Amino acid sequence: MESDPGGSAYRLLPFQLRLQGSAASRGIAIGKAVVLSAPHVRLLHWRSIAPAERDHEIKRYQDAQRQLLESIRASLASAPTIGDTHAIIESYEMIATDPLIVDSIIARIATEGMPAEVAVSTAYDAHIHALAESNDPFLRERRFELENLRRKLVALLLSSDKSALPEVRNAIIVAPSLLASDVLHYHSRGVQGFITEIGGITSHACIVARTLGLPAVIGVRSATTIIPDGAEVIVDGSRGIVIVEPDAPTRVHYTTLQQEQQIAPPTISQPVTTADGLPIAVYASVDTPDDIPVALSHGADGIGLVRTEMLLVRVQHFPSEQEQFLWYSAIAERAYPKVVTLRVFDVGSDKIIHGMPDEANPALGLRGLRFLLHRKDLFRTQLRAILRASVHRNVRILLPMVTSVDELTATRDLIEAVKAELNAEQIPYDEHVPVGIMIETPAAALLAEHFAENVRFFSIGTNDLTQYTLAADRTSDLVAHIFDQLNPAVLRLLQYAASAARSRGVELELCGDLATFLMATDLLIGIGIGAFSVAPSYIPALKERIRTIRYNHALSLVEQALQKSHSAEVHALLEQHSQRSSHQSQKL
Repeated sequence: MESDPGGSAYRLLPFQLRLQGSAASRGIAIGKAVVLSAPHVRLLHWRSIAPAERDHEIKRYQDAQRQLLESIRASLASAPTIGDTHAIIESYEMIATDPLIVDSIIARIATEGMPAEVAVSTAYDAHIHALAESNDPFLRERRFELENLRRKLVALLLSSDKSALPEVRNAIIVAPSLLASDVLHYHSRGVQGFITEIGGITSHACIVARTLGLPAVIGVRSATTIIPDGAEVIVDGSRGIVIVEPDAPTRVHYTTLQQEQQIAPPTISQPVTTADGLPIAVYASVDTPDDIPVALSHGADGIGLVRTEMLLVRVQHFPSEQEQFLWYSAIAERAYPKVVTLRVFDVGSDKIIHGMPDEANPALGLRGLRFLLHRKDLFRTQLRAILRASVHRNVRILLPMVTSVDELTATRDLIEAVKAELNAEQIPYDEHVPVGIMIETPAAALLAEHFAENVRFFSIGTNDLTQYTLAADRTSDLVAHIFDQLNPAVLRLLQYAASAARSRGVELELCGDLATFLMATDLLIGIGIGAFSVAPSYIPALKERIRTIRYNHALSLVEQALQKSHSAEVHALLEQHSQRSSHQSQKL
C-alpha cells in the first residue's frame, strides 16, 4: 500500500518499528495513534488584501484569537491545582493577548495588506527567532510555546472543517509539538500518552505530562509522517522509545510492565519494606509548596528533593532572605513531621538566571555549588533562610554539583558561620540540621569515601551522573542512544559510592529518573539504595514493586549486572529477571 503521511490510507506497517526520542515523562502507554499533523500550507506566496477588505481580515484574526482564548480558558478551568499548572496555562493567555504581538499582527494586515494567517505567522516568527537566539536555555525552550500558539492560530484561520475532534480515549497523541493546555485537554478526554517531534525536557507540556503521570517521548523526528494514524503504538517514557506495530512478544512484555506500574495498593500511605523485611523509603521530588499535599496524598514518606532553583526560575531574580524563608517554611510546615530535603540553588547548565556568566559550555562551567561558592553573598542568604525554616527539625540541606572535598569544606565553614550569626541574633534553628551531597559526577562517586566523613546522606542524581560519565548530553536526541542510565560504567560508579556509604553509615538515596524505571528497582536496592525520590504520581507503583523484592535475589542480580560490558546486556538481564519474578508471583 502506498504511504499517505497523515492520511487515512496509511494505516499499518508490515513490521515492528522502533523510534528513538528523549524520555520526557516516565511510564508505559499503549494505544492507537491519533496523528495530529501540522496543516500543509504555503504562506510564502500571498496576495495583498484590498484596502476595503482589510477590516474583515482583521475580524478573521480576532475571531481566531477568540477561539484560541476560549480553548485556553477551558483548559484553565479544568486544570488541577498542582504546582505551577495554572500559572503555565495563564501564561498562554498572556502571550495570545500580548499588545506587542496583537498590534503587530493588526498593523501587518491594515497597512501591508497581509492575509491574517501570514500576519500571524510573521509576527510570531519575529519573537520566536529572538528566543531561539537567546543564551538562556529556558528562554530558548519557551519558543516552543510560541510556535504552538502560532500553529493553532494559523490552523484556526485556515480550517474550513469545524467538526469535532477524532475520538482519542485510550489513544496516543502524535503531534509536531504540544502546549500544556493541549496535554490537559487530551488528558481529560482519556488520552494515554504523547509523542512529539520537537520540544524540550523542561517545556511546559512536559512538566504538565509528568505532573499528571502521562508517559511522553519527545524529539521523535518526523513522527507525524512515519507513524500511521490508527497504528498500535507503545510509548516507553522511561527510555525515550516508541514502538510502532509491536510484535506479540513485545506487546506482552510491555503490557506486563504497564500493569506493574499501574497497581495502586490500598496501603499507599504506609511505609514499605521488601518481601523479606528491609525498609525502603519512598520520597517525593517537588518544586513548590503546592506540590506537598499532592505528594502526601500519593503516599510520600517525605520530600526527598525540593528544587529550590525553581523559585528563581519563577521570579527571575535572587529573592530576599525573607522571601526564601517564607517559601521554605511553607514547604516544611506542610510536610511536617515528615522530612524535607532542600537542595540549594542548582543554577547553571540548563537553568540560567539573569546575572550569571555567559559560558560556552555551561554544563561544565560555573553551576551548582561552584556558582554558590563564587557568590557567597547569595549562598549566605539562602543558608540563613533554610536554617531559619529548619526550626521544626524536619529539614535537610542538599548540596549539588560537588566535585571536591575543598568545596564541601568551604560550604561547611559557611554553614557554621551562618549558625554563629543566628545564635548571636537569637534566631532559632535546628543546630543539627543534616547536610548531604549529590553524587552526580564521577569525581563525587570516586571520592565518596572522603565525602562520607563529613555528611549525613548521599543523594545520587543518575541523570547528571550518566551525562558526565558517558559524555552524552541528556537533553540531546542526537546522542539519546548513548545516554543510558544502566550503562555498566554508571552502575560501577553507583556501586563504588554505595560501598563508601555503607562503610561509613551514610544514608544512600537516589533521586534520578532511574528511580522510576521499575525493572531496575531490584538492582538498585541490591546496590544499596535505601530511599528513592520520585514524582508523586510514581510513588504507588514504586512502593508496590518494592514489596515484591527479596533482598538476597537483588544482591545476586547486582553481581550479574556488574559483570556485563554492554548496556543491552544489562537491559536483557533485567527483563529476564522481571519475567521470572512475574511468573513466580503468578504461581503464588
